Amino acid sequence: LNRFWKRMNQQYHAYAAANDLSDPAMWTLYSLEENGYEKVLTQNDIVETWMYPKQTISFTIAGLVKKGYVYLEQADRARNSKAVRLTEAGKAFCKQVIRPLIEAEQNALLTLSDEQRELLIRLSEQQCAALEMKVGALIQQQ
Repeated sequence: LNRFWKRMNQQYHAYAAANDLSDPAMWTLYSLEENGYEKVLTQNDIVETWMYPKQTISFTIAGLVKKGYVYLEQADRARNSKAVRLTEAGKAFCKQVIRPLIEAEQNALLTLSDEQRELLIRLSEQQCAALEMKVGALIQQQ
């Protein structure tokens, strides 16, 4: 299983690199594209979704701002929270680079039957929860 996950992650890494993106930059843009342009995503939302450290996402977003792909605005939810928004250049980049990746994922999943997809998701979640519990116990023992 670890080899398969590494192999899948390598595909994402290769795609990011081929498009002059770091992995966190690709996943940040992915989140913005996947969630649509009207839904507000904050830096914290991106941190929670992709499990990157706050500093990594902050640095990544600063780089995407410099490239002209995103801008920050005050979020309504909290005074210290910034919404990350795509610029027109960012929307065009996502349409050209991120949208085809999302479609490739969807097409890959569609090679499985509905039942297989449901089972894959259910078993993956079950394994993830069990691993979190087991690793948490190991850490507590140390």
